[in-house]
Amino acid sequence: MQIEKYKRMIEAFLRNEISAQEFEAQYIDTFLAESRDMNDSLFQILDTLFWAVDSYSPDCIPGQETAFIISEKRLREEAREALARLVAFGNASTGTKQRDQ
Repeated sequence: MQIEKYKRMIEAFLRNEISAQEFEAQYIDTFLAESRDMNDSLFQILDTLFWAVDSYSPDCIPGQETAFIISEKRLREEAREALARLVAFGNASTGTKQRDQ
């Protein structure tokens, strides 16, 4: 499992280099192919995003999300949050600090 692979995938989605549908397919395939032997904190980050990806519907209108269906806007918010958590996790794992941007 490579944290960098997830970070690159999320970044590509957030930069509109891949569509929400492409991100959905890639993320689900990648996550489900993972071994189940991973750090609990990392699993929490990836699993939380998995549930958001799984709940995404291209037909959902922002503001009309439910507990089980979310819009692309909400998916982007969830992806942004997951990316920040992955960066923090990676920094904590390597003992580095995130630079201010």
